[in-house]
Amino acid sequence: MKRWVRNVVLPVVGLLAMGVSSQAAAAKAPNAIDKAYSQVTSAPLIKPDHVTANTVTTFDIVLQPRNKSGFFKQAMAVNTPGSSQFKHYLTPSGIRESYGQSKQVTNQWQAYLKKRHLKAFVYDNGLLLSVSGKVKYIDKLFKVNLNQATYHTDPLQFGKAKPHIPDRLAKTVWTVLGMGDHNKKFVFPDASVQMMKKANRVPKDVDSTKQFASDYNGNPLYKQGLTGKGQTVGIISFGDLVKSNAFKFWQNQGASTRRNRLKVESVPGNLFKKGFISRDESETTMDVEYAGAVAPKANIKVYWEHNVAPTFMNTINAYSTAFNENQVGSISNSWGLAPSSISNLLVHRKVLPTNYLQVLNLIIAQGALQGISCFTASGDTGALINSIHGVSGNKAILNRTVSDSDPISANPWITSCGGTIPAETSKNLWLNSIKLGNVSIKKERSWGFDWAWHYLENHSTNRVMLRSVHGFAAGGGGFSHLNPTPAYQLGVPGVNTFNARQYISYLAQPIFNSPLIHGKDSGRNYPDVSANTGGLKGYLIYQKEKKQSPWVEGGGTSIVSPQYAGITALINSQSGRQRMGFWNAQIYQLAQQSDSPFHPLNDTTNNSNMYYTGQPGTVYNQASGLGTTDFAKLSKAYQ
Repeated sequence: MKRWVRNVVLPVVGLLAMGVSSQAAAAKAPNAIDKAYSQVTSAPLIKPDHVTANTVTTFDIVLQPRNKSGFFKQAMAVNTPGSSQFKHYLTPSGIRESYGQSKQVTNQWQAYLKKRHLKAFVYDNGLLLSVSGKVKYIDKLFKVNLNQATYHTDPLQFGKAKPHIPDRLAKTVWTVLGMGDHNKKFVFPDASVQMMKKANRVPKDVDSTKQFASDYNGNPLYKQGLTGKGQTVGIISFGDLVKSNAFKFWQNQGASTRRNRLKVESVPGNLFKKGFISRDESETTMDVEYAGAVAPKANIKVYWEHNVAPTFMNTINAYSTAFNENQVGSISNSWGLAPSSISNLLVHRKVLPTNYLQVLNLIIAQGALQGISCFTASGDTGALINSIHGVSGNKAILNRTVSDSDPISANPWITSCGGTIPAETSKNLWLNSIKLGNVSIKKERSWGFDWAWHYLENHSTNRVMLRSVHGFAAGGGGFSHLNPTPAYQLGVPGVNTFNARQYISYLAQPIFNSPLIHGKDSGRNYPDVSANTGGLKGYLIYQKEKKQSPWVEGGGTSIVSPQYAGITALINSQSGRQRMGFWNAQIYQLAQQSDSPFHPLNDTTNNSNMYYTGQPGTVYNQASGLGTTDFAKLSKAYQ
């Protein structure tokens, strides 16, 4: 389950898609139609808490990189076979030497801030300072009321007047992050996730890590004796977990229960609202359990940002903390930043810097430069994203579109993980409280619920249509226009062309018998790879709660991402092997070879993410990327 903000902090496991808030009801109970469509078209806005003079908060100073274009070129070169720099990964301090500001500059910043009662942590890359202190000292330094701070042309100005910061320091600043996070104009739509009802007993016939290895030819890796020993998998998280749940799951899956293999590290950041802290988070639990079971002897390191809402600065800090330690060989992230329409709104309101995307790309590319394989969930709402169309009072006006994207899910420096449904049969299946009966999927396909359309078409009552309003889960994918098409995708058959069908209306209703659409587009095509998101059965999760069975079902693209990170740890644990590094630099080349380790899903029917379908004869499809992976074959072919 890919998510970017939660309005409730409950230890529950989600199976379906991110929807709109259940809190949008009017004061008086509305009729069924009004209630259903109000939840499709609008959502309440979440605003940050007011900060007082003695509130301790955090902001980041991002320093000017030296030779940005060289930074990105080297990040790709160290991951590209045939390059003279191939596998010559840099350390964080090596990045400072080539691209960051000198220690003299960062020491001067630290000393300057210390005199003003502010503490600065300097990341080893010489590009980022995390600054913390009381609001009254920040206000005084920057000549601002932090509750009203906005961005100006000068990167250090947030009020009516420019602060008096020495030129020798001011000229080293690229931007500042987090200064607008306390302004009431910094808002999030109150989005929730549809939750699956928990079982009162251990679910039967659900998938697990053993099924994942069997389906995608991972068992030969285990037969070689690979366990991930000596490797560390990182989990980016905006919620903590109860460690005993993970150990119980690992015991069930035959993975190591060595107590010190699981660690949680707090990440510096802002708390958006009081109470927005999750200490038993279902998403984190699922990610940790599956990464640690796929790589049964690898260490798992959770980078926990306490704020449930993954604001831009907090996301940057989570990745930067992991990269700065340089312990992990792979990282999985199941949280997004929210659709770019929300970021654009915040930029327009001057509470997010205009260059936020360039900063994000630079920070994520640091992982590639260090040889760290980054994975993320592509999303669970399919190609049609609930983007923000505008604001009216205290509500966001929502719009379903294929032209929006999440900056993390579609980042060019991350391997984006989409979803599939495997060939399987389920008896007496219920979907969104609609009884479908016996269902059979004939062969593996992209994750989308159009397989249920003929069931719905035969039962298109008002009750069914209203229940359908809340949407059907599907793998995120399509075209992101935030970045141009990466070089590794150019010329790959299927990239920048597409087949599609409109399965869902803009009011979230099923459309039956829609024609096949052909077209071209541009930008970053995503996802990159795919695997089973739980299909008709779900995945087995362990999360103990009172009066309920601790064994529950979960799924989504966010259960795919940690398993890819775990497989990377397995392959990295081969004797004498260097880190796999940034996958995308190689996998698009391998996918075009005659003996490719990837299996594209090309069918135009029964194979969609609720909009994009397959393209016969191609290597790439927007609903599932390069397709599924033969991990044993990939291990042999990958350099």
